[in-house]
Amino acid sequence: MDARPKTRQVNRERRTPPPQAPRGAKQIVIPMIRQQYDGIWQDAERMRAFVDEWAQLAPELFPEDFDEGYCLHGFGRESRKLPGLKLRKIVLADGTPYWLRPSFVTSYMTGTVDQLAYPLLLAVYGVPPWLLKIGFGHSDMYWYRVIERLGRNSLVGTTVRDSAQLPEHLVADEHHADWAGQKGYVPTTVGGGCILGVALTASADDAHLQEAYGVFAAEARDVDPEYAPQTVNTDGWASTQNAFQTLFPLITVVLCFLHGFLKIRDRCRKARELHRRVWDVYRAATAEEFRRLMNEFQQWCATQTWTASVREMLTKLWNKTESYVVAYDHPGCHRTSNAVDRPMNRLCRLMYASRGLHGHQSSSELRLRGWALLLNFRPYAPRSNQPRTHDSPVHRLNGKRYHEHWLHNLMVSTSLMGFRNHKPAIR
Repeated sequence: MDARPKTRQVNRERRTPPPQAPRGAKQIVIPMIRQQYDGIWQDAERMRAFVDEWAQLAPELFPEDFDEGYCLHGFGRESRKLPGLKLRKIVLADGTPYWLRPSFVTSYMTGTVDQLAYPLLLAVYGVPPWLLKIGFGHSDMYWYRVIERLGRNSLVGTTVRDSAQLPEHLVADEHHADWAGQKGYVPTTVGGGCILGVALTASADDAHLQEAYGVFAAEARDVDPEYAPQTVNTDGWASTQNAFQTLFPLITVVLCFLHGFLKIRDRCRKARELHRRVWDVYRAATAEEFRRLMNEFQQWCATQTWTASVREMLTKLWNKTESYVVAYDHPGCHRTSNAVDRPMNRLCRLMYASRGLHGHQSSSELRLRGWALLLNFRPYAPRSNQPRTHDSPVHRLNGKRYHEHWLHNLMVSTSLMGFRNHKPAIR
Protein backbone atom coordinates (compact mmCIF):
# COMPACT_ATOMS: atom_id res chain seq x y z
CA MET A 1 0.00 0.00 0.00
CA ASP A 2 1.34 3.42 -0.93
CA ALA A 3 1.93 5.77 2.01
CA ARG A 4 -0.15 8.93 2.18
CA PRO A 5 1.73 12.10 1.20
CA LYS A 6 3.06 14.07 4.14
CA THR A 7 1.83 17.40 2.84
CA ARG A 8 -1.23 18.58 1.02
CA GLN A 9 -1.02 19.45 -2.66
CA VAL A 10 0.01 23.08 -3.10
CA ASN A 11 0.65 25.08 -6.23
CA ARG A 12 3.97 26.32 -4.91
CA GLU A 13 4.60 29.00 -7.49
CA ARG A 14 1.14 30.55 -7.47
CA ARG A 15 1.62 34.26 -6.95
CA THR A 16 -0.97 36.91 -6.19
CA PRO A 17 -0.13 40.15 -8.03
CA PRO A 18 0.22 43.08 -5.62
CA PRO A 19 -2.39 45.85 -5.88
CA GLN A 20 -1.39 48.99 -7.74
CA ALA A 21 -2.39 51.23 -4.84
CA PRO A 22 -2.27 49.25 -1.56
CA ARG A 23 -4.58 50.59 1.09
CA GLY A 24 -1.86 50.68 3.71
CA ALA A 25 0.28 52.99 1.53
CA LYS A 26 -2.28 55.70 2.26
CA GLN A 27 -1.81 55.44 6.02
CA ILE A 28 0.46 57.87 7.86
CA VAL A 29 1.51 56.38 11.18
CA ILE A 30 2.49 58.80 13.95
CA PRO A 31 4.00 57.95 17.37
CA MET A 32 1.14 58.02 19.85
CA ILE A 33 0.13 56.07 22.93
CA ARG A 34 -3.46 55.39 24.00
CA GLN A 35 -3.53 58.19 26.57
CA GLN A 36 -2.56 60.74 23.91
CA TYR A 37 -5.19 59.33 21.57
CA ASP A 38 -7.92 59.71 24.17
CA GLY A 39 -6.79 63.26 24.93
CA ILE A 40 -6.28 64.88 21.51
CA TRP A 41 -7.64 62.64 18.73
CA GLN A 42 -11.01 64.40 18.70
CA ASP A 43 -9.55 67.91 19.13
CA ALA A 44 -8.74 69.29 15.67
CA GLU A 45 -6.54 72.15 16.90
CA ARG A 46 -4.40 70.05 19.22
CA MET A 47 -4.26 67.28 16.66
CA ARG A 48 -2.99 69.64 13.97
CA ALA A 49 -0.26 70.92 16.32
CA PHE A 50 0.76 67.32 17.09
CA VAL A 51 0.94 66.37 13.42
CA ASP A 52 2.86 69.52 12.51
CA GLU A 53 5.43 68.80 15.20
CA TRP A 54 6.09 65.29 13.88
CA ALA A 55 6.17 66.54 10.30
CA GLN A 56 9.11 68.71 11.34
CA LEU A 57 10.84 66.01 13.39
CA ALA A 58 10.36 63.12 10.94
CA PRO A 59 9.36 64.32 7.45
CA GLU A 60 10.17 60.87 6.03
CA LEU A 61 6.98 59.54 7.62
CA PHE A 62 4.83 61.86 5.52
CA PRO A 63 4.15 62.23 1.77
CA GLU A 64 6.65 64.34 -0.16
CA ASP A 65 4.16 67.18 -0.78
CA PHE A 66 2.85 67.23 2.79
CA ASP A 67 4.49 70.61 3.49
CA GLU A 68 2.30 72.26 0.85
CA GLY A 69 -0.64 72.08 3.22
CA TYR A 70 -3.36 69.75 4.41
CA CYS A 71 -6.66 69.74 6.22
CA LEU A 72 -8.24 67.35 8.72
CA HIS A 73 -11.27 65.80 7.07
CA GLY A 74 -13.24 63.89 9.67
CA PHE A 75 -12.99 60.28 10.80
CA GLY A 76 -13.34 56.82 9.40
CA ARG A 77 -15.77 54.23 10.68
CA GLU A 78 -15.27 52.80 14.13
CA SER A 79 -13.22 49.61 14.02
CA ARG A 80 -15.16 46.41 14.53
CA LYS A 81 -11.98 44.68 15.68
CA LEU A 82 -11.01 47.42 18.15
CA PRO A 83 -14.20 49.13 19.37
CA GLY A 84 -13.82 52.81 20.15
CA LEU A 85 -10.92 53.39 17.76
CA LYS A 86 -11.14 55.35 14.52
CA LEU A 87 -8.62 56.44 11.92
CA ARG A 88 -8.57 60.14 11.09
CA LYS A 89 -8.79 61.33 7.50
CA ILE A 90 -6.40 63.95 6.18
CA VAL A 91 -6.48 65.57 2.72
CA LEU A 92 -3.43 67.23 1.14
CA ALA A 93 -3.52 70.48 -0.79
CA ASP A 94 -3.66 68.61 -4.11
CA GLY A 95 -6.72 66.66 -2.93
CA THR A 96 -4.94 63.38 -2.19
CA PRO A 97 -6.54 61.65 0.83
CA TYR A 98 -4.59 59.84 3.54
CA TRP A 99 -5.41 58.31 6.88
CA LEU A 100 -3.74 59.02 10.19
CA ARG A 101 -3.14 56.01 12.42
CA PRO A 102 -1.69 56.10 15.96
CA SER A 103 1.29 53.81 16.46
CA PHE A 104 -0.31 51.87 19.34
CA VAL A 105 -2.71 50.36 16.77
CA THR A 106 -1.22 47.70 14.51
CA SER A 107 -1.88 47.53 10.78
CA TYR A 108 -5.28 46.26 9.60
CA MET A 109 -6.57 47.08 13.13
CA THR A 110 -5.65 43.56 14.22
CA GLY A 111 -4.71 44.61 17.75
CA THR A 112 -2.76 47.02 19.88
CA VAL A 113 0.92 47.17 20.70
CA ASP A 114 0.27 46.15 24.31
CA GLN A 115 -1.58 43.04 23.13
CA LEU A 116 0.84 41.93 20.42
CA ALA A 117 4.31 43.00 21.58
CA TYR A 118 5.15 39.93 23.66
CA PRO A 119 3.66 37.23 21.38
CA LEU A 120 5.34 38.78 18.32
CA LEU A 121 8.63 38.84 20.19
CA LEU A 122 8.19 35.12 20.82
CA ALA A 123 7.36 34.59 17.14
CA VAL A 124 10.73 36.11 16.18
CA TYR A 125 12.44 33.27 18.02
CA GLY A 126 10.45 30.53 16.35
CA VAL A 127 7.41 30.01 18.61
CA PRO A 128 4.77 28.56 16.22
CA PRO A 129 1.24 30.00 15.81
CA TRP A 130 -0.47 27.06 17.53
CA LEU A 131 1.53 27.71 20.68
CA LEU A 132 0.80 31.44 20.55
CA LYS A 133 -2.89 30.55 20.37
CA ILE A 134 -2.64 28.59 23.62
CA GLY A 135 -0.88 31.44 25.42
CA PHE A 136 -2.61 34.49 23.97
CA GLY A 137 -5.90 33.35 22.43
CA HIS A 138 -7.27 33.94 18.94
CA SER A 139 -6.56 31.22 16.34
CA ASP A 140 -3.57 29.73 14.57
CA MET A 141 -4.38 31.66 11.40
CA TYR A 142 -4.75 34.92 13.32
CA TRP A 143 -1.10 34.79 14.39
CA TYR A 144 0.00 33.53 11.00
CA ARG A 145 -1.70 36.47 9.28
CA VAL A 146 -0.44 39.08 11.73
CA ILE A 147 3.11 38.23 10.64
CA GLU A 148 2.14 37.78 7.00
CA ARG A 149 0.57 41.26 6.85
CA LEU A 150 3.76 42.81 8.13
CA GLY A 151 5.46 41.37 5.06
CA ARG A 152 3.34 43.57 2.78
CA ASN A 153 5.43 46.56 3.80
CA SER A 154 8.58 47.50 1.94
CA LEU A 155 11.34 45.63 3.75
CA VAL A 156 14.01 48.15 2.77
CA GLY A 157 11.83 51.26 3.12
CA THR A 158 10.55 50.27 6.56
CA THR A 159 14.00 49.37 7.85
CA VAL A 160 15.96 52.26 6.30
CA ARG A 161 13.98 55.45 6.79
CA ASP A 162 16.88 57.71 5.74
CA SER A 163 18.27 57.09 2.25
CA ALA A 164 21.71 58.21 3.46
CA GLN A 165 21.82 55.10 5.66
CA LEU A 166 21.46 52.62 2.82
CA PRO A 167 24.50 50.35 3.22
CA GLU A 168 27.27 50.42 0.65
CA HIS A 169 28.37 46.88 1.43
CA LEU A 170 26.04 43.88 1.27
CA VAL A 171 26.11 40.17 1.98
CA ALA A 172 23.90 37.68 0.14
CA ASP A 173 23.27 33.96 0.28
CA GLU A 174 20.49 31.40 -0.22
CA HIS A 175 18.99 29.29 2.55
CA HIS A 176 17.84 25.83 1.51
CA ALA A 177 14.32 25.18 2.80
CA ASP A 178 11.64 22.51 2.76
CA TRP A 179 8.78 24.09 0.85
CA ALA A 180 5.54 22.12 0.50
CA GLY A 181 7.44 18.86 0.56
CA GLN A 182 10.00 19.92 -2.03
CA LYS A 183 13.21 21.89 -2.03
CA GLY A 184 13.06 25.67 -2.08
CA TYR A 185 15.52 28.52 -1.71
CA VAL A 186 15.33 31.69 0.37
CA PRO A 187 17.65 34.33 -1.17
CA THR A 188 18.59 36.70 1.64
CA THR A 189 20.31 40.09 1.49
CA VAL A 190 21.83 41.71 4.58
CA GLY A 191 23.36 45.14 5.00
CA GLY A 192 24.08 47.34 7.98
CA GLY A 193 23.26 44.51 10.36
CA CYS A 194 19.66 44.18 9.12
CA ILE A 195 17.88 41.91 6.68
CA LEU A 196 17.04 44.07 3.68
CA GLY A 197 15.82 41.41 1.29
CA VAL A 198 14.26 37.98 1.64
CA ALA A 199 12.39 36.08 -1.06
CA LEU A 200 11.35 32.55 -1.95
CA THR A 201 12.11 30.72 -5.17
CA ALA A 202 11.89 27.18 -6.50
CA SER A 203 15.33 27.18 -8.12
CA ALA A 204 18.75 28.75 -7.61
CA ASP A 205 19.52 29.41 -11.28
CA ASP A 206 20.26 32.80 -12.83
CA ALA A 207 16.69 33.69 -13.79
CA HIS A 208 15.10 32.79 -10.45
CA LEU A 209 17.77 34.46 -8.33
CA GLN A 210 17.73 37.62 -10.43
CA GLU A 211 13.98 37.89 -9.89
CA ALA A 212 14.31 37.16 -6.17
CA TYR A 213 17.14 39.62 -5.50
CA GLY A 214 15.37 42.08 -7.82
CA VAL A 215 12.76 42.65 -5.10
CA PHE A 216 15.49 44.05 -2.86
CA ALA A 217 16.89 46.14 -5.70
CA ALA A 218 13.47 47.64 -6.52
CA GLU A 219 12.72 48.49 -2.89
CA ALA A 220 16.16 50.01 -2.36
CA ARG A 221 15.75 52.21 -5.43
CA ASP A 222 12.35 53.30 -4.15
CA VAL A 223 14.24 54.71 -1.15
CA ASP A 224 17.04 56.15 -3.33
CA PRO A 225 16.66 55.99 -7.14
CA GLU A 226 20.45 56.34 -7.48
CA TYR A 227 21.30 53.55 -5.07
CA ALA A 228 24.33 51.56 -6.19
CA PRO A 229 26.11 49.48 -3.53
CA GLN A 230 29.87 49.12 -3.80
CA THR A 231 30.29 45.46 -2.90
CA VAL A 232 28.40 42.28 -2.17
CA ASN A 233 29.95 39.32 -0.38
CA THR A 234 28.83 35.93 -1.69
CA ASP A 235 29.98 32.36 -1.69
CA GLY A 236 31.21 30.82 -4.92
CA TRP A 237 27.73 30.24 -6.42
CA ALA A 238 27.88 31.86 -9.87
CA SER A 239 24.14 32.54 -10.13
CA THR A 240 24.18 34.69 -7.00
CA GLN A 241 27.07 36.75 -8.36
CA ASN A 242 25.44 37.03 -11.80
CA ALA A 243 22.18 38.25 -10.27
CA PHE A 244 23.83 41.13 -8.40
CA GLN A 245 26.04 42.10 -11.31
CA THR A 246 22.95 42.29 -13.52
CA LEU A 247 20.93 44.30 -11.00
CA PHE A 248 23.85 46.58 -10.03
CA PRO A 249 26.31 46.70 -12.97
CA LEU A 250 28.97 48.63 -11.02
CA ILE A 251 29.00 46.37 -7.98
CA THR A 252 32.12 44.43 -6.97
CA VAL A 253 31.70 40.81 -5.90
CA VAL A 254 33.80 39.86 -2.87
CA LEU A 255 34.39 36.15 -2.41
CA CYS A 256 33.68 34.82 1.09
CA PHE A 257 36.85 33.58 2.79
CA LEU A 258 34.87 31.69 5.42
CA HIS A 259 33.45 29.26 2.87
CA GLY A 260 36.97 28.44 1.70
CA PHE A 261 38.01 27.69 5.28
CA LEU A 262 34.91 25.59 6.03
CA LYS A 263 35.59 23.30 3.08
CA ILE A 264 39.02 22.61 4.55
CA ARG A 265 37.82 22.25 8.14
CA ASP A 266 35.06 19.79 7.20
CA ARG A 267 37.72 17.43 5.82
CA CYS A 268 40.17 17.65 8.72
CA ARG A 269 38.44 18.85 11.88
CA LYS A 270 41.30 18.02 14.23
CA ALA A 271 44.06 19.79 12.30
CA ARG A 272 44.19 22.78 14.67
CA GLU A 273 47.51 24.06 13.40
CA LEU A 274 46.22 24.09 9.84
CA HIS A 275 43.11 26.00 10.90
CA ARG A 276 45.17 28.58 12.75
CA ARG A 277 47.45 29.18 9.79
CA VAL A 278 44.47 29.67 7.44
CA TRP A 279 43.10 32.43 9.65
CA ASP A 280 46.54 33.98 10.04
CA VAL A 281 46.47 34.55 6.29
CA TYR A 282 42.99 36.08 6.54
CA ARG A 283 44.17 38.61 9.15
CA ALA A 284 46.68 40.21 6.78
CA ALA A 285 46.41 44.00 6.90
CA THR A 286 47.17 44.68 3.22
CA ALA A 287 46.84 42.93 -0.11
CA GLU A 288 50.62 42.55 -0.38
CA GLU A 289 50.80 40.94 3.05
CA PHE A 290 47.89 38.65 2.17
CA ARG A 291 49.70 37.40 -0.95
CA ARG A 292 52.94 36.90 1.00
CA LEU A 293 51.24 35.00 3.82
CA MET A 294 49.29 32.87 1.36
CA ASN A 295 52.53 31.99 -0.43
CA GLU A 296 54.18 31.06 2.89
CA PHE A 297 51.12 29.03 3.82
CA GLN A 298 51.33 27.15 0.52
CA GLN A 299 54.99 26.37 1.12
CA TRP A 300 54.22 25.09 4.62
CA CYS A 301 51.41 22.87 3.31
CA ALA A 302 53.84 21.34 0.82
CA THR A 303 55.91 20.00 3.73
CA GLN A 304 52.93 18.30 5.36
CA THR A 305 51.03 15.13 4.56
CA TRP A 306 47.37 15.59 3.68
CA THR A 307 44.65 13.40 2.30
CA ALA A 308 43.65 13.93 -1.31
CA SER A 309 40.39 15.69 -0.37
CA VAL A 310 42.16 18.13 1.97
CA ARG A 311 44.87 18.91 -0.57
CA GLU A 312 42.18 19.57 -3.19
CA MET A 313 40.51 22.17 -0.96
CA LEU A 314 43.85 23.74 -0.04
CA THR A 315 44.71 24.09 -3.71
CA LYS A 316 41.38 25.79 -4.36
CA LEU A 317 42.04 28.20 -1.48
CA TRP A 318 45.35 29.55 -2.73
CA ASN A 319 44.22 29.49 -6.35
CA LYS A 320 41.57 32.05 -5.35
CA THR A 321 44.09 34.42 -3.78
CA GLU A 322 43.38 37.24 -6.24
CA SER A 323 39.63 36.88 -5.69
CA TYR A 324 40.14 37.33 -1.93
CA VAL A 325 42.52 40.25 -2.44
CA VAL A 326 39.73 42.27 -4.10
CA ALA A 327 38.34 43.03 -0.62
CA TYR A 328 41.35 45.21 0.24
CA ASP A 329 40.32 47.70 -2.47
CA HIS A 330 37.04 48.35 -0.60
CA PRO A 331 37.62 49.22 3.06
CA GLY A 332 34.62 48.34 5.17
CA CYS A 333 33.33 45.57 2.93
CA HIS A 334 32.36 42.15 4.25
CA ARG A 335 35.15 39.61 3.77
CA THR A 336 33.10 36.73 5.16
CA SER A 337 29.41 35.86 5.06
CA ASN A 338 28.96 35.98 8.86
CA ALA A 339 26.52 38.90 8.57
CA VAL A 340 24.05 36.78 6.60
CA ASP A 341 24.90 33.46 8.26
CA ARG A 342 23.71 34.65 11.68
CA PRO A 343 20.15 35.57 10.63
CA MET A 344 20.08 32.41 8.49
CA ASN A 345 20.79 30.39 11.63
CA ARG A 346 17.67 31.95 13.15
CA LEU A 347 15.78 31.22 9.95
CA CYS A 348 16.89 27.60 10.14
CA ARG A 349 15.43 27.29 13.65
CA LEU A 350 12.22 28.98 12.49
CA MET A 351 11.92 26.49 9.63
CA TYR A 352 12.49 23.59 11.99
CA ALA A 353 9.84 24.81 14.44
CA SER A 354 7.24 25.20 11.69
CA ARG A 355 8.38 22.13 9.74
CA GLY A 356 9.21 24.19 6.67
CA LEU A 357 6.99 26.35 4.48
CA HIS A 358 3.56 25.01 3.62
CA GLY A 359 1.82 27.71 1.56
CA HIS A 360 2.09 28.94 -1.99
CA GLN A 361 4.82 31.35 -2.97
CA SER A 362 3.09 34.65 -2.18
CA SER A 363 1.89 33.78 1.32
CA SER A 364 5.12 32.00 2.28
CA GLU A 365 7.23 34.89 1.04
CA LEU A 366 5.12 37.44 2.92
CA ARG A 367 5.55 35.46 6.10
CA LEU A 368 9.32 35.41 5.64
CA ARG A 369 9.33 39.18 5.03
CA GLY A 370 7.22 39.78 8.13
CA TRP A 371 9.58 37.68 10.21
CA ALA A 372 12.56 39.61 8.80
CA LEU A 373 10.99 42.93 9.84
CA LEU A 374 10.36 41.64 13.35
CA LEU A 375 13.98 40.44 13.52
CA ASN A 376 15.25 43.87 12.45
CA PHE A 377 13.19 45.73 15.07
CA ARG A 378 13.34 43.24 17.95
CA PRO A 379 15.10 44.55 21.08
CA TYR A 380 18.57 43.33 21.92
CA ALA A 381 18.99 41.12 24.96
CA PRO A 382 20.04 43.17 28.01
CA ARG A 383 23.63 43.11 29.17
CA SER A 384 24.61 42.97 32.81
CA ASN A 385 26.45 46.06 34.08
CA GLN A 386 26.96 47.33 30.52
CA PRO A 387 24.16 49.37 28.94
CA ARG A 388 23.79 49.05 25.18
CA THR A 389 24.23 52.06 22.92
CA HIS A 390 21.44 50.88 20.62
CA ASP A 391 18.20 49.07 21.36
CA SER A 392 17.84 47.04 18.16
CA PRO A 393 19.52 46.33 14.81
CA VAL A 394 17.41 48.98 13.07
CA HIS A 395 18.26 51.54 15.76
CA ARG A 396 21.95 50.90 15.14
CA LEU A 397 21.49 51.20 11.37
CA ASN A 398 19.46 54.43 11.39
CA GLY A 399 21.05 56.00 14.44
CA LYS A 400 17.63 57.05 15.74
CA ARG A 401 14.25 55.71 16.78
CA TYR A 402 10.73 57.10 16.88
CA HIS A 403 9.66 55.49 20.14
CA GLU A 404 11.32 53.68 23.03
CA HIS A 405 9.06 50.65 22.61
CA TRP A 406 10.25 48.34 19.85
CA LEU A 407 6.81 47.57 18.37
CA HIS A 408 5.76 51.23 18.47
CA ASN A 409 8.96 51.95 16.55
CA LEU A 410 8.11 49.27 13.98
CA MET A 411 4.55 50.52 13.52
CA VAL A 412 5.76 54.09 12.99
CA SER A 413 8.34 52.89 10.47
CA THR A 414 5.56 51.24 8.44
CA SER A 415 4.09 54.68 7.69
CA LEU A 416 3.08 54.70 4.00
CA MET A 417 4.10 51.01 4.11
CA GLY A 418 7.70 52.18 3.77
CA PHE A 419 7.23 53.18 0.12
CA ARG A 420 8.52 56.63 -0.78
CA ASN A 421 6.45 56.70 -3.98
CA HIS A 422 3.49 55.09 -2.17
CA LYS A 423 3.49 52.17 -4.58
CA PRO A 424 4.70 48.65 -3.97
CA ALA A 425 8.01 47.54 -5.42
CA ILE A 426 7.76 45.48 -8.61
CA ARG A 427 7.58 41.79 -7.64
